[in-house]
Amino acid sequence: MRALRKGQTAIFNLTQDIHGEVRIVERAFGLGASALAEVVAIIGQSLQSQPA
Repeated sequence: MRALRKGQTAIFNLTQDIHGEVRIVERAFGLGASALAEVVAIIGQSLQSQPA
């Protein structure tokens, strides 16, 4: 919690926006999906958006 308040987790915010900050907090407290689940969802969206 202290590292979150001191801004020491900024290096893990890859998108550098509020969504990245939300992901960090969700992961820190076990509230959101795991990183692996997020990556699989992103890859799935990417594959669906590509033309055949």
